[in-house]
Amino acid sequence: MTIESLNTGPSGERAPLLQPRAHRAPSTDSYYLPSPLLSASTSSSASSSTTAADPSPHGPSGLSASTLADSALPTLRSRTPQLIKPLLGTSAALSSFLAPLHEPATVAGDVRAFARLAFGQTVSFFISAFFLALVVAWASAARVAAELPKWWWKPVKPAKFPWDDEEYWRKEKVVKDVRYYARAVGFDIRDEECVTDDGFNLRMHHVINPRHKPHSDGRGGYPVLILHGLFQSSGSFITSEERSLAFWLSEQGGYDVFLGNTRGVFDMGHQKWKRNDPRFWDWTIRELAMYDFPAMVEYVCKVTGYEKIAFIGHSQGNGIAFLSLSQGIRPSIGSKLSVVIALAPAVYAGPLTHGFPFTILRQLRWKTWTRIFGVLDFIPLMRWAYNHVPAKFFAMMGYTMFAFLFQWTDANWLPRRKTKMFRFTPTPVSSASIFWWCGAGGFADRKCTMNEGMSPWWDAHFPPLSIFWGGRDYLVRTEPLLERIRAHEPDVRVIRVQMIDPSEHCDFYWAADAVEWCFGAMREDVERTRVRYPEEVADGDGAEQDVPGLEEAGLDLPGQDGEARGGKGWPEMQKGQGEEEGEEGEEGGFLHEEKNAPQHEREERHRLLKQHRQYGL
Repeated sequence: MTIESLNTGPSGERAPLLQPRAHRAPSTDSYYLPSPLLSASTSSSASSSTTAADPSPHGPSGLSASTLADSALPTLRSRTPQLIKPLLGTSAALSSFLAPLHEPATVAGDVRAFARLAFGQTVSFFISAFFLALVVAWASAARVAAELPKWWWKPVKPAKFPWDDEEYWRKEKVVKDVRYYARAVGFDIRDEECVTDDGFNLRMHHVINPRHKPHSDGRGGYPVLILHGLFQSSGSFITSEERSLAFWLSEQGGYDVFLGNTRGVFDMGHQKWKRNDPRFWDWTIRELAMYDFPAMVEYVCKVTGYEKIAFIGHSQGNGIAFLSLSQGIRPSIGSKLSVVIALAPAVYAGPLTHGFPFTILRQLRWKTWTRIFGVLDFIPLMRWAYNHVPAKFFAMMGYTMFAFLFQWTDANWLPRRKTKMFRFTPTPVSSASIFWWCGAGGFADRKCTMNEGMSPWWDAHFPPLSIFWGGRDYLVRTEPLLERIRAHEPDVRVIRVQMIDPSEHCDFYWAADAVEWCFGAMREDVERTRVRYPEEVADGDGAEQDVPGLEEAGLDLPGQDGEARGGKGWPEMQKGQGEEEGEEGEEGGFLHEEKNAPQHEREERHRLLKQHRQYGL
């Protein structure tokens, strides 16, 4: 039976898009896959059909799955549910994306359909608001139970840092404007916009550093694109003053920094649909990987004039990149990236998904899900509260809820920053997307964002990979990803794996010590992989660098137990370590063994204080 025949009736007529089986969670041997090879058109040719059991990695006419996926962009919104059996041990699967499909959004023109939609959304608003209140109450009770003994017997005093001018920053306003925070430390941010192939407008924030000068070819610094995680935005990377990731890379690396935002963030719209149209919210991580990520990468390449850029992604931000670069989605985008730096890589689920409320949510099928959460944005009460509740109270409630759901704590944060952090968290996300993460057959249920039956996930287009993960991150797991790469991904070159023991899920950019923990290592990875500037080529450097992977350098990837297998062993990452500038290991600076460096930390803090005064603060 051909794939195309799965969507046709016995007499050859096309079956309705909304098929009852699309509501069901996948069984152990069958999965619902939105095939990028299928068109929503009522006419289909024999050449566009292929056999689900065909073991060949190529589709019709000998084209690879990745080529077909790239060429089928205009038809991808069809979301036709298809039942496809995964081909274990082969690369014949059309796509690495694997999840139960929700019903595609449709909009009828009659009044009754509009009334049904309005009634359904009204009911779901109150039900989801009750659910949110329940979670917040539960989280608040859990927090009080955990913190009360500490408050009573052993009060914990906030940490003090010599570089922190607490008195000065008390005068800072708490606003929703990213430019305000940039200008406070001598930078600016320009609002820019790119458009995806399926018509969504994306907000791009371009960091402007007035101290930068163009290179001899007229181009600016090497471009770095940073992408946020789920429920977050580009604002997550600019709320730590001059120690913010975006500003630090711009100042200390000389890079041209762009902060990306996925669809719907910062009230961005669509070329055709309004935000109250169900089709506007009809997307999951698959559309973010197929459309948003490539659009951002291509936009940065176009406006900077560079053929390659560096990419840094946190959590869902790198999960989108991993999926986008996989076979059957958009692997060719990898040729435009010099490095992928993954902070808390979101590929495998951590133990947190075994607890409340994930155990309840992953029992919900799509029909039940929409009755509770609707078909537009997820829990719209959060958006209302963000706009109308006082910032400090909203931050307290937001922190309490997310700390409970994702096991965050503020143990490594600077307490005074918390309120402005939550001026950019949470952001609107589609109900369908959260269903993909938490619903029946989704990420919390399957424990992986991709099809584990497909091997390999990535081809030779995949750029060098650098991984940073936290020892106290319970939302995602990194060890299975390292094992997967070691055993099944021969084309992936891992140039760094760094575990930061005290780091939690968001501490790579929110922790007070994030600069010492990992910023220097990120800059090093960008430097080792970026295209050389013209003046560097004139001095004898090659235009591009050949960066060895860990195994090529004599180091093997850690296995599931975290221990290195073979090679020269794995440098042990100690608690609270920083990176010492200019210190090279046995492999000529390939992988630095992090060590405590009190003198270096004092010098770094002194330099930052001097820079702080330079900015007129």
